[in-house]
Amino acid sequence: MSGLRAYTAPASDQAIVAERVRSHMPLARKLAWQVHGRARDLFDIEDMMQMAMLALVEAAQRFEDRGDATFGSYAMMRIRGTLIDHIRNNLTLTRNAVQRRDKITAAEKEISGEGGDIKNPALVAAKLGITTAELAQWRNQISVAPDKSLDEVYDDHSAWFADPGHTPETALAAGDMKARLMANLKRLKERDAMVLQLYFVEELNLEEIAEVLDVTVGRVSQIKKAALAQLREWMQDD
Repeated sequence: MSGLRAYTAPASDQAIVAERVRSHMPLARKLAWQVHGRARDLFDIEDMMQMAMLALVEAAQRFEDRGDATFGSYAMMRIRGTLIDHIRNNLTLTRNAVQRRDKITAAEKEISGEGGDIKNPALVAAKLGITTAELAQWRNQISVAPDKSLDEVYDDHSAWFADPGHTPETALAAGDMKARLMANLKRLKERDAMVLQLYFVEELNLEEIAEVLDVTVGRVSQIKKAALAQLREWMQDD
């Protein structure tokens, strides 16, 4: 959508830049917590917060108001993109390695609770139902896991990072249905499409979307309802 493209002209008034940063700090913090929640065992929230704030400052400096998108929507995309890129560039443990690490941790906790020695590989292996040789392989995989492709490590629709609950997004994101949906989304008015993206993809609530778009909550609800109705009509006609 054109309203989400990266504007490159710097803001000339530093007071405006400072106000953009100040007023959107809650949004930056929310996005940092949101992305951190999907890889909380591997990244420190303070680092994510700092990166979100730096991305917010950069967005405030780069944004040029042309009347087709709010700064809030632009900043949200820039911040979230920066955080996800950080995860992609630094995550080295594969999903399988993380699962094995968690199993070892749980086994050691049980052994400790039973008064056993967690440093005894035979006890840990027995608790896991594997051999000591397999346990050594698991530990080696965890400590020196090689970088994998992005599809194996992180993806917006990855089962590892996704919420376990059923959402409209996951229900529609399959094969031909997804292609048809994307085509019809492009037919929507820019603001209508943006509301659906913020609600279903970015997982913002109505109050947060209202703040981003600078409209009332009631107006966001109206836009969302009308956009979904239009999409259903187009999808049925396809």
